[in-house]
Amino acid sequence: MSDKLKERLNYLDMAKGIAIICVILGHIMTTNVLKTWICSFHVVLFFIISGCLLNYTNSLEKDIKVFIKNRLRTIM
Repeated sequence: MSDKLKERLNYLDMAKGIAIICVILGHIMTTNVLKTWICSFHVVLFFIISGCLLNYTNSLEKDIKVFIKNRLRTIM
């Protein structure tokens, strides 16, 4: 595996941490306004992060068959 794949992206790790904290706060909040505000963006944040990571790994794998096979293996 190349060194590029082993590198951690600190800004994405921090964004995931913020999103996880928002999920926890969204589940324990009793105030509807704050809960609605938090729940309105934390799922979107996870989608944006996974899109960034998909683009990051997709640039290294050119063959679509290999890409799909690896993703299916990961899901299974």
